[in-house]
Amino acid sequence: MNLLINEPALQILPTLAVKLGLNEAIVLQQLHFRLSHSPLRYGGHTWYHHTYAKWHQQFPFWSERTISRIFLGLENLGIIVSTQHYNEMKINKTKWYRIDYDVLQVVLGSQVVLLEEQDCQQPAAQRVGELGHEVAASDLKDFKKEERKEKNISFAFEVIQYLNEKTNKNFRANNKATIRLINGRLREGFTLQDFQTVIDKKVEQWVENPEMNHYLRPSTLFNATNFENYLNESTYTKPQKTNTRMQSIVLDYEAGEDD
Repeated sequence: MNLLINEPALQILPTLAVKLGLNEAIVLQQLHFRLSHSPLRYGGHTWYHHTYAKWHQQFPFWSERTISRIFLGLENLGIIVSTQHYNEMKINKTKWYRIDYDVLQVVLGSQVVLLEEQDCQQPAAQRVGELGHEVAASDLKDFKKEERKEKNISFAFEVIQYLNEKTNKNFRANNKATIRLINGRLREGFTLQDFQTVIDKKVEQWVENPEMNHYLRPSTLFNATNFENYLNESTYTKPQKTNTRMQSIVLDYEAGEDD
């Protein structure tokens, strides 16, 4: 008869639970474990970043509100330090976390010997025995996948912010179809400057033309067929009047839209 389930276990240290509370002990130990595997080094410290929704995946037995309350309580004690300073985009509200081991030592008392922050920077192979965990390759793979996803979203926000500024429109950067289009061009090797060039060219041509202004949108500008053609236009043209054939060409391009 199997008495254990095959999934990662959460550790609870009695000393932490007595001093801080059971929930706080679980969160703190899990954050320490994640920090020990994190490659993020900024300002002389190791960080781990997560949203409350992502923390909920690690603590499915709590609501996001409960998780938020636990973290904020530990932050108020100074044991956990958080910041949003390292997010690439201001609109990104993901929090970055680290543990202030000096404060934790004071809270727990001198009778408890803690790992120092530099222990979080040792190679994984050296930490396995000390932490009692085996570093799973899938954990690092998931971390890198999440990093790529966040960078892609940040890139999309920057592109759409530029488009909105130039067109005086209000497109949403978190629109899935828009992100898919931008990421498609990003995978093809196009840069932020390429996106800005395409936007600048088409704004110059269409922004004052009522027949074409509504084509200043992600679905027209960033699909595969249009994007490269627009980017390679040799000169800006600003037609005074758009004929029906020009509109049909734009629509034909959109009909071939891909990811």
